[in-house]
Amino acid sequence: MAIFDLLQGIIFSGFLGLVMGNFATNPIYRLPLNEALFARDPYCGDCNTPLNPKDLFPVLSWLSTRGKCRYCGAGVPAAYTVTEALTGLLFILCYLKCGFSEPFILVSLGGTAIIMLGMMRYIDNFFSDKTWVAALVLGMLYRTLVDKTLFDFAGSAYFGIIAGVIAWKLSGKEMKRDAAAFPGYLKLLTLAGIWLTIPKLAIMCLITLVTALLLRQKIRWITEYVILAGILILLPF
Repeated sequence: MAIFDLLQGIIFSGFLGLVMGNFATNPIYRLPLNEALFARDPYCGDCNTPLNPKDLFPVLSWLSTRGKCRYCGAGVPAAYTVTEALTGLLFILCYLKCGFSEPFILVSLGGTAIIMLGMMRYIDNFFSDKTWVAALVLGMLYRTLVDKTLFDFAGSAYFGIIAGVIAWKLSGKEMKRDAAAFPGYLKLLTLAGIWLTIPKLAIMCLITLVTALLLRQKIRWITEYVILAGILILLPF
């Protein structure tokens, strides 16, 4: 019976994750365009044709059309399907670790926001401050729930900010006090400080600082992917 319940939980959590991942592709596409999330029904970005329910099944719709629009034949970026699959996997891992509980809700939603940040950066080179703030808030709620105190996540967040400032200084880029000029990795290290305990954050910061030193001005964006991947990997699994 226990195995049957476990399988039920895995299937249900995976289904929830796929649905959430499918929903996440909406802001991933629309936020970089500064388009309202619910201004109109889903549509093809190339031919502008409204999508039918058969076009919206997570993963399966993309596979059934071989990654192309059913109406105009334009290619649909695989990143959207990867988002759905990663989110489904995330929800399963959250279920196996937390069961269906308050931590499950916070970690799965926070992880989804982290995946969204990475995909928007990858597809459109866009950093969504709204998604970042949502991930911050979910992380604060999670750490407060688990640690039963505000001090732990506040301390690790401060550590993350300091590490981000050091990385910024070492990158050679001009440092400004304007929030709009803050590099993405500074914001993401702050996010890592919210979600991760200090030992895990120390590992994250070491990897990030080494990456920043090695890459310098060449491919700074890889540093952000290192941070995002690290948060997901070092989350409470």
